[in-house]
Amino acid sequence: MILIIGMLVLIIILVALLIYLVIAQLDLRTITNQLHFINHHTTNQQIRVHSRHHEIVALTQEIDTLLNQHQAVLSQSVKSKNQLDLAIHNISHDLRTPLTVASGYAQLLKTNSSLSDDAHQQVLKLDHNLALLTKHLDLLLLYNRLIENRITITPTPVNVSARLQEACLNVYDALQQRDLALNLDIQPQLTWSLDEEAMTRIFQNILGNILDHASKKATITLKQIDDTLELTAANQLATPIKDANRLIDRFYTEDLSHQKQNAGLGLYIISELTQLQHGTVSVTTHDLEFELKLQFKRTN
Repeated sequence: MILIIGMLVLIIILVALLIYLVIAQLDLRTITNQLHFINHHTTNQQIRVHSRHHEIVALTQEIDTLLNQHQAVLSQSVKSKNQLDLAIHNISHDLRTPLTVASGYAQLLKTNSSLSDDAHQQVLKLDHNLALLTKHLDLLLLYNRLIENRITITPTPVNVSARLQEACLNVYDALQQRDLALNLDIQPQLTWSLDEEAMTRIFQNILGNILDHASKKATITLKQIDDTLELTAANQLATPIKDANRLIDRFYTEDLSHQKQNAGLGLYIISELTQLQHGTVSVTTHDLEFELKLQFKRTN
């Protein structure tokens, strides 16, 4: 009799323990499902379970605390980004007028024959620095249009070969001043459905990147591979790249040519304008070699 009672007590304990474990498992499944939803949606939702298990309740409270901290950090990050973007917008537009006026005066001074040689050299240096500032300001204005989604892409048949050759010709003097040898391998008469203004900006930034960072020589290749238009820009560097994975990040820059003239937006803008046209961008580096590759699939 005692043995039977003992067996019954053991069975009751095992059943109770099994029920406890099943309920705990259901609570954990509820928590897991809610976390899955939170991780895949923009929401301020917190974990809610109706459980009498002290450990489950404690776990839920700790998760909610972590979620609140994460939400606070995310909110502050978004706020800081919006403040930065607004500051860039205001500063870039405020600088446009005085910079244009200063550039105009510099142009007038360049034609003043009464200036001494030393003064004339100072004016040339001033004009160069103003041109550099104008270039960076243009990048900021374009960046601002990108983040505000004010870039309209209008695909039309573009003779990419001709546009690229024109862009290269426009920087011929700058290449000579930097003593850079630019080799062109451009397949002729390649016409693609792209946005002409966006492609012009892409070419300008690719060439600007070469002028800022290339050492001795660079190569630009344009060709069609099946249904893909491929543009490759490769150049030597004066120093190795430290973090190739961050090169396309906005405002990230490395002093690769010891000139310190880069705003850290050129590759970012190239990437954004390429993706807006459903193209892809890849950057590869090896020792003192840098390669930027853009690909555009032909659309039907």
